[in-house]
Amino acid sequence: MSSAGSLRIVVRLDGGRCLTARVENTRPRAASVLVGRHVDEVQRMVPVLFSLCGRAQGIAARAAVAAARGEAYVPSIEDERAVSCEAAQEHLWRLLLDWPTRYGRLPQRMRFAQLHHRLAQVKDAAAAFDVGGVLLDLVAKELLSGFFLSMREPANLAEFVSATRYGGFVGETLADLIEAGRWAPEGDKVAPLMPPHTAQEWAQMFGGTLPAPEFERAPVWTGDASADIYETGALARQFRSPLVAALLGYGHRIAARVFAQVVDLSDDASRLRHPLPSDMRPCVDAAGLGEGGGLACVETSRGALLHALRLDGDIVTDYHIIAPTEWNFAPGGAFMQEATGWEAENTAAALARLDWLALSLDPCVAFEIVQEATEDA
Repeated sequence: MSSAGSLRIVVRLDGGRCLTARVENTRPRAASVLVGRHVDEVQRMVPVLFSLCGRAQGIAARAAVAAARGEAYVPSIEDERAVSCEAAQEHLWRLLLDWPTRYGRLPQRMRFAQLHHRLAQVKDAAAAFDVGGVLLDLVAKELLSGFFLSMREPANLAEFVSATRYGGFVGETLADLIEAGRWAPEGDKVAPLMPPHTAQEWAQMFGGTLPAPEFERAPVWTGDASADIYETGALARQFRSPLVAALLGYGHRIAARVFAQVVDLSDDASRLRHPLPSDMRPCVDAAGLGEGGGLACVETSRGALLHALRLDGDIVTDYHIIAPTEWNFAPGGAFMQEATGWEAENTAAALARLDWLALSLDPCVAFEIVQEATEDA
């Protein structure tokens, strides 16, 4: 989520078949600059260190500090509102700006700018309620309207595509994405979706201490009988939603992720209008992590964000940040699982598919797909 660094995705292709892929992650470990500083300075620095999800990062830092001091974290409407506004902004960026350009459509810059500004200006319950309604209208009228015209769910993929094309610019993009074809890895082998975890469960998984430095680049959940490199993000939260589940059932996992972002956007709107409902998990949680240690987890647009730190008095002696991108682009993670084991009609189609796959996993830094020459070239 830092503005610096990038993902360089290096692939070897043979026609339309991706033979190998590797991800070179140059995102800097920004948490290292926080070590040795006074805790007050750290809490001021964190929100400005990150160009994306700065509010979520700041809330995570504050919650982790409180947990390290032995204070129980109580979800607040202010934190919920800030995280939901920011998550909605990030989803709108992908849905209105990035995805349309993949199919030669003009990005919806004016609409995005208007909504982004309104979300940035939310300061109270009334403003949150109003902008939440605007987002729900956007989802209902411009993204999902085709599905509301029928009294039932689509009976087949053709009906699903037809319904999406009634849904405006995002619907058109989804239809194009689906019609481009189903590319599933061999044996449909995909990364498991990350279930919701409380901060206490994360702390237990870490064994009551801070995560090892290598965990930041190659995170693995070891809290049960098996170790898993989970996929985190909108799909992990929304895979049970009927229309998302339908796309997964048809084998269109990339399109399912985009649709999950649409559903997620409606959830963000709901949280803005009715914060901390009893039937939805809070966006923020925190727990102690041994003596002087604290951990916070925040559900951002891209997935689970973790901050873990240790204090010696008022000085930060250790700090770790694990962003969602570290899960989704880890060795053996979601991108790597789905990057190979399929074949497109030609090289251009394969490169496009890899680009869609990376974008659907919503990395927090810029990415590029680089083709490496084959050995016999």
